[in-house]
Amino acid sequence: MATNNTEPAPTGMNSPGQNKYNIAIIEDDLNTRQLLSDYFEKSKHIQCVLAVDTVEKFIKFHRDFFNIHMVLLDLLLYDKSGIDGIPLISSREPEAEIVMYTSVDDYDTIFRAICNGATGYLLKELSPPELEERITETLENRGSLLSPSVARRIVRYFNSGSKVDGQEATLTPQESLVVRLLTEGLKYEDIAQRMGISINGVRYHIKNVYRKLEVKSRAELMRKGRFF
Repeated sequence: MATNNTEPAPTGMNSPGQNKYNIAIIEDDLNTRQLLSDYFEKSKHIQCVLAVDTVEKFIKFHRDFFNIHMVLLDLLLYDKSGIDGIPLISSREPEAEIVMYTSVDDYDTIFRAICNGATGYLLKELSPPELEERITETLENRGSLLSPSVARRIVRYFNSGSKVDGQEATLTPQESLVVRLLTEGLKYEDIAQRMGISINGVRYHIKNVYRKLEVKSRAELMRKGRFF
C-alpha cells in the first residue's frame, strides 16, 4: 500500500455537479486513487468531489454541499480496517451509499462490512469505464453495488441458512444438536459428555456438518448456527 500522505484531490471540490452523481473515494493507494480521480474528472455521469487516503481526512475535508451519493471505501487503510470507519462516514452522509472497494472477498469480511452499515461490496477487478457504468446503474436504479462473486456468496449463505431454519432437513438430529451446543460455547469434551459419545464422535458429526453446510471454519459455522 502507498504511504504517501497527500492532501485530498481537488477534483470538483468547489462545484459539485448538478447533473452528475457525486462520489467520494477513500483509498490509501496513491496510484489507484489518482487513476480513479483522473478518470472521473472527465466523466459525463460521475464527479469525484473528494478523494482522500483515510476516513479521518474524509471527516476533516467533508462539506455538506458536496451532496455525496456514494463513497468508495477501501478495506485496508494503512493497516486499519475501513469497515470501522463506516459509522463515521454515515454520520456525515447518512443518505450516501457506502461501498467497500477491495480485493478481499472472504465471508467474514463481507458480512462484517454489511453488518457495520456497508450498502455494497465491490472487488477491484473492474476497469474505470466498467466501474463508472456499474455506479451509474446502481444509483439510477437504487440497487446495491455487488460484485457477482460476492452476491453469490451472500445468496449461498442465506440459502443454506433457510434450509437449516425450516425443517433442518439437511442435518440429522445429532448433527443439529452438535451445532446448537457449539453455538452455546461448549467445548468438544463438554459436547461429548452431554451427548454420551466420544470426542471422536463429536468430530465426526462436525465434519459432516461442515460438508453439508458448505463451511470451512468454526467462525462460519457459528454464523450459520443462528438459524437453529
